[in-house]
Amino acid sequence: MKSRLLLNILLVAILALLGAYLISNQEPEAAKSDRLVALDKNKIEQISIVKNNSFEMDFKRSETTWSITKPFRARANSEVIKLVLDLAEAPVINEIKEISKNFGFEPPKYAVTLDQEVIKFGDINEVTNEQYVQVNNRTFLTKTHHGYNLPYDPIKVVDRRILGAEEIPVVFETKTWRAERGINGMWSMTSETENLPAITPSKIKIWAMGWPYTTATETIITRESPDSEFDSIKISFENGRQIGVSIKKIEKGYLLRRSDEDILYKVGNDAGLRLIDPYEVARTL
Repeated sequence: MKSRLLLNILLVAILALLGAYLISNQEPEAAKSDRLVALDKNKIEQISIVKNNSFEMDFKRSETTWSITKPFRARANSEVIKLVLDLAEAPVINEIKEISKNFGFEPPKYAVTLDQEVIKFGDINEVTNEQYVQVNNRTFLTKTHHGYNLPYDPIKVVDRRILGAEEIPVVFETKTWRAERGINGMWSMTSETENLPAITPSKIKIWAMGWPYTTATETIITRESPDSEFDSIKISFENGRQIGVSIKKIEKGYLLRRSDEDILYKVGNDAGLRLIDPYEVARTL
């Protein structure tokens, strides 16, 4: 009995020594890399991007939607903005002390401002395939994909959806008819044209919900006001905002122009007709 107790104690001691050995020989956890900037990307409110000898763009956040404010007015593509905001989490690979070298910062390839933090992008280190960046006169190396993800053409940053995520329609109004969502969520339609057939609330709802899901096949920057050939629809949203949408029939579809943007949205014949004519939707359901 005594020998079995001593054997158990010896086994416990061996296990304890083995555990201590394993713990002492574990590799230390890798320290988290420092980031280029100390920002929470979910709290950034403004972005500015300057591409050398090419363009300058400014962005502003409104709730969950980002808008382009320069060089034209439009809603920004959320995926493009997400890639830019990822800069707030970009890790520092190495800090460069050889400050006498240019590294491509005179001028920089890109200069990105996240709120008040400015990140300048220089050359690519051909040996390590990492990019030189400069923050507050300190030079670092970071992964190249952060620079590659920056926009190279302003029109590519435009959101092609006709309506944004926050823009939930409650009223559509033209010169001849009005569609409205009631307090109970039911849609109704009134028309000044007596020979137009009635549309059931469910079909009006399907038509109205087609607006947020319609995406343009092409976006075009324009500074000109819509001409007399454009028809128009006034849209009111759940958040209280209101816009006008001018519509023009062209050979292969329609051009739509929001009153708060400098963009022409091009859609095909079928998509355009279904947007501007709820009766077309009702006939096909």
